[in-house]
Amino acid sequence: MNKDILPQGDYIRQLLVKSNVTNANINFLMREKGVFLGHNEKNNSVPLLMKSVISPRDYSVLYDTQKTKEESIKYRTSSIKCNSDFDFTDIFDTAIDLHTLIVDKHTYKPNYKIIGNPTFYFEDENTAIFEYQIERENLLSDWTNNKTYHNGAITLKKVSEQDIQISVQQNSTSKETFEVNNLIMNVVKEKLFQKSIVSSNDDIITVKFNHFDNSSRIKFFYSFASDFNIYLEFKSITDIDVYLDENVESHNDVKIFLDEIDNLKLNGKGLQNHILLNKVEYFPKLIFGAVKFRYKLNYSGIEGSAIINLGFPDYVKSKDENSDFQISIDLVLNKQDKNQKTDNAIRKKLLELFEIKKVESYDKFKII
Repeated sequence: MNKDILPQGDYIRQLLVKSNVTNANINFLMREKGVFLGHNEKNNSVPLLMKSVISPRDYSVLYDTQKTKEESIKYRTSSIKCNSDFDFTDIFDTAIDLHTLIVDKHTYKPNYKIIGNPTFYFEDENTAIFEYQIERENLLSDWTNNKTYHNGAITLKKVSEQDIQISVQQNSTSKETFEVNNLIMNVVKEKLFQKSIVSSNDDIITVKFNHFDNSSRIKFFYSFASDFNIYLEFKSITDIDVYLDENVESHNDVKIFLDEIDNLKLNGKGLQNHILLNKVEYFPKLIFGAVKFRYKLNYSGIEGSAIINLGFPDYVKSKDENSDFQISIDLVLNKQDKNQKTDNAIRKKLLELFEIKKVESYDKFKII
């Protein structure tokens, strides 16, 4: 965000009416100014702010609020079985020309570009990391965000407990970085095939939506509703995206209720205890697309909450049954503990623990 002037009038309206800027965000700002409204809807607050003087701090807070949802890091993980030992420096001995790959993928000029010429670097002999940033332009958007910046990364870690494998972690913060990650992974797979480290696509293992039936998928999700590591205490399931399988007959107990519904977006304080969601005989009809978990966090004396979103986002968006499993982590820490270094350390550790649990639960509940 590089602006020489502060927005007023219709320019500030363009920012305030966005869905990511909630009534609560605006009302908090108004209260800080000493303004209290009897009705807390945007129809009342936005006209007042359009006529007010917005300070640099106010604008920065509002602008950052509308970016938060997209810029939270989404993690997708997979494993690659290897036929032989290898050295990452031998595999990635030439640079990846991402600029050309992006242009070749699009019929028209893409709305984003890679900044600089990123390459793999090696944290140690067993870890290769590719980090990058994109600049995205949206000419149809308003002036507050017609250029935005988004980070992405691929981390490859060689694991050799029994057989040699590569653990893959993909980090994305927008649909464009997700696309770039796929381009990088295509190059990685091609190099592994060329050097005979991987022999077939079957050696690349990911957790996908269609690896479960409806019942086993719910059990897979519910396996995370426990105290499965020393840092997290499970508190509740707060959100579930539920769809109904039209090819399965509803259980007689809930047939009248479910037969007129296509999907449910459920929100609550303890959905794991809801009668519709905890009776195994109802599971065959229910399709879980995404589930949000709340945990109490205590990481080496640092306390707070962890909100973990688990799901198959491409199924939720477009009913793609080949959708990959994804995780995102939101941390709510005490003010004195909240800083980027601490936040990154906790996320990294939690992601490792969730990956272990994911593999354990996947092996137990998959049906393929």
